[in-house]
Amino acid sequence: MRLAKDVHDPHGQILIRAGVVLGERQIRALRSWGVAEVAIVQDEDAVDSGIRDPEIIDEIRRSIDIQFSLSNRDHPVIQALQALCLSRALDRS
Repeated sequence: MRLAKDVHDPHGQILIRAGVVLGERQIRALRSWGVAEVAIVQDEDAVDSGIRDPEIIDEIRRSIDIQFSLSNRDHPVIQALQALCLSRALDRS
């Protein structure tokens, strides 16, 4: 997943530029800076491109959905974490 817009601090300085791929390190940094929301471009095709069996993808998605069932899925950080979990699970399968 990529940032759709630059992330700025309260003084207008850019913290992370648009287009950067968000990983765990960037998400931790955003949290430490108190950034609660970011605009992301989620590329589902990129996540799915390495997997041939759609049943495995569906099974992994269901498993992650269960893990995030108590979370606010409309929140951008939760969406980013969910996409990161999906990406990592697909990499391991």
